[in-house]
Amino acid sequence: MKKSILYSTILVFFLCQFGNAQIATEEETKKNKLGFEAEAEKYPLLNGVLFGVHGARETMIEIGYFQYQWGNAGYGDGGKGYSISTEHYINDDYIIAPKIAGFSNLWGINLGAAAVWYFDMEKNNSFRVRPEIGYGTRTLKLTYAFNIAVTNKDMPNVSKHMISAVYFLNFNKKSRKSK
Repeated sequence: MKKSILYSTILVFFLCQFGNAQIATEEETKKNKLGFEAEAEKYPLLNGVLFGVHGARETMIEIGYFQYQWGNAGYGDGGKGYSISTEHYINDDYIIAPKIAGFSNLWGINLGAAAVWYFDMEKNNSFRVRPEIGYGTRTLKLTYAFNIAVTNKDMPNVSKHMISAVYFLNFNKKSRKSK
């Protein structure tokens, strides 16, 4: 019995070794931080200033900084990025909202989420989480967003639904040449 277990173990070991020897090693592909197969010359990092207009019941403008890595993930062009910005409501009451957002793009479909904290001049504030979906490219993002209130759900002049248009003004000269 012990001999059959020993012979079986040796046979399995040799079969595994033979199988491993037949697998060819893959050539290493350079991948950037986001996992995209990308040469630095072909898909350099995009960064600069973003300008946005958002609206539903109220209209607001957005200005901030963005960083966006564009590349080819093997199944299509896509990108991932983040932005730090402020939204400014131009209504009867002035509202300012610092915002941090992350987004991902594949085949033109843009998915993202943001954390926004609204402040008005009457000492009201409200923290909201905003998932968004829409169309996006290297320079433009058109999305629908839904504000989910975490605190102060009844803050006046803050919409629950938004349509957004954001333009990315890229300052990286290398990425402007590589479209």
